[in-house]
Amino acid sequence: MARALAVDLAALSLLAMVVVRVLERLSGAGDGAEAGANENRRSAGALLWALWFGLLAARAIAGLIVSQVLWWRQVTTGRAFLVVAGLLLILWLASPHWYGLAIRATRFGSLLVGFCIFWMIPVLVAAGLAHQPWDQAEFKKPLPAATAPHPRVIWLLFDEMSYDQVFVHRYPGLELPNLDKLRGESVTFSDVEPDGFFTEDVIPSIFLGDPINRVRATISGRMLYRTAKHTPWQRFDGSRTLFADARRAGWTTGAIGEFNPYCRILQGQLDFCWMGLPPLPDHFSRDKSTLENVAAPLAADWNRLVRQKAAPAVARSGNSPLDELGAVRAGDALIGDQAIDLCFVHLPLPHPPGRYDRKTGRIGPGGSYIDNLALSDRILGQMLEEVAASGAEERTTVILSSDHSWRVGLWRDSYGWTKEDELASGHGHFDPQPMLMVRFPGETAAVTIGRPVPLLAIHDLVERMLAGVMGDPQQLEAWAAKQ
Repeated sequence: MARALAVDLAALSLLAMVVVRVLERLSGAGDGAEAGANENRRSAGALLWALWFGLLAARAIAGLIVSQVLWWRQVTTGRAFLVVAGLLLILWLASPHWYGLAIRATRFGSLLVGFCIFWMIPVLVAAGLAHQPWDQAEFKKPLPAATAPHPRVIWLLFDEMSYDQVFVHRYPGLELPNLDKLRGESVTFSDVEPDGFFTEDVIPSIFLGDPINRVRATISGRMLYRTAKHTPWQRFDGSRTLFADARRAGWTTGAIGEFNPYCRILQGQLDFCWMGLPPLPDHFSRDKSTLENVAAPLAADWNRLVRQKAAPAVARSGNSPLDELGAVRAGDALIGDQAIDLCFVHLPLPHPPGRYDRKTGRIGPGGSYIDNLALSDRILGQMLEEVAASGAEERTTVILSSDHSWRVGLWRDSYGWTKEDELASGHGHFDPQPMLMVRFPGETAAVTIGRPVPLLAIHDLVERMLAGVMGDPQQLEAWAAKQ
């Protein structure tokens, strides 16, 4: 993929040079004449330069949107084209002289940006020549025969679930029966202090027990992190995580999740793993050869525009979210395997955008965060049924948490924000509190802990469960009083 990107970038750069040369000749710029000096060429050149820079602006905006640098729904590729091309044409009509100066300045700015190719191409070539890890998306290692029943911990992490939206300011008419039932049997923390804003920072920090400010990857696929803005980068070491401690204590381990490469960074610490990574943009794939990836974007556009007839999107139906979400299927398989003692299941809900219609019970695009909450509750009910059916419920502790709350400010001006989201958020109010509930085996009473507890304390909480010194609500309340 890296080699294909390098080839595509070089080819597009050469094509752009040809286009610019043609525009120069049509506008009279190629022979040294000022833009606007020749009236006949000025008319064609003005239109072509304005269209060219409008197209460049639209493509740049498209790239920023795909890479999730831009979130605002007001910014679109069409609007970018209209603004840039329109302003240039208006300037040409008002003053051809100033228009010529604007075009020359814009071309000079584009030239400066173009120098980036002298570091982009070498970096891509280096990445293409470096050894790249071949991610194993799932695995299950052989396990020794169990000699006696072992305690289990099922840790369900619902991405971006807000305590405020679930229990404090629930949207009118939203029913969450499984969350309510679990709360009635659990210790619920009503004042959890967030650990961070992004999934890739929060979850590894809980695994390690250290706050993480930022993560990044090396060319060879290793994960680096730092604990503060100006501290040195450190290599993520799976042998320092909860899962390594669990195995040293004689527990078997499993992890399910999306977005984070769990099967790579915890390969030596997990007995069971499944991960779902987001699809790559522009139809690149590790399963294609370099030449196939070079042609992949163009082939996909050709296939979409020429060979396929446009068809309206139809929401997929099914009797169960298991039919639609790979993490749910894998999570159920992990929970149902009594041989795995510590089970971590990271679910990509209720993380926006909406992917469910709670009125019809169908999974598909177009829903709201409130719809995603309803789907999360439905999935929770299925997973709790798996716990009950596993034959190990009487020795299973269930932890339900989230990595962060609903990031209203991040999503409010982005694609997919709905009127229901606007009303549910109180017109943009952000409550930072994530979720944390613990249900011990056999518990049927509700307990609420109102004192502040940092989300990062989950690390110590699980460590105590692994050590066998955290097994009932009284011990948990005493532990929380010391946080």
